[in-house]
Amino acid sequence: MTKILTAVFVILLSSCAVKVNTFYDKQVAFDQYQTFCWFTGCQFTIEGPDYLKKDSAAVEAFKQAIVQELNGKGYRYDDNQPDFLLYVQIVVEEQQTLIASPVNVDDTYEWGRTYPQEDFVEDTYVYLKGSMIIDIADAASGRMVWRSDAVRYLTLNPEIDSKIIAGGVKRALQKFPPR
Repeated sequence: MTKILTAVFVILLSSCAVKVNTFYDKQVAFDQYQTFCWFTGCQFTIEGPDYLKKDSAAVEAFKQAIVQELNGKGYRYDDNQPDFLLYVQIVVEEQQTLIASPVNVDDTYEWGRTYPQEDFVEDTYVYLKGSMIIDIADAASGRMVWRSDAVRYLTLNPEIDSKIIAGGVKRALQKFPPR
């Protein structure tokens, strides 16, 4: 039984499930935007854990995935006169949970039946909660007009390659521009 619960937990963490919330200013006519640039002097930067910022391949993968996704939506990069600016934040938090698993249970174990506490062992699982926040501001006014907050649960020491990054960025920007 412990192995089954562990397997389910690992599958949930390693699944491609990305939960995305988007927020935007309903007063903004998003069809006015055609060009974009990065928020910090048109230099791409990521706010996040030091180990991520030091991984130049991951940083470049985020940058390329965002540019590619926006280009596919008809926007073009312009560092001279952008219509909107992007700011990207990555937050990675270590979290843990307890899973109680029955011990010394034979084939007569029944779901829903109450068992004494000593029939269970608690296992602690540590995992990562990763969030990618993409903010979009109107370049002329500096006012925030759109935000995406994408959350994904990961195992410790996940292998994050450019395909995973591109998939996360695609999901994060899926509802931009709002319709």
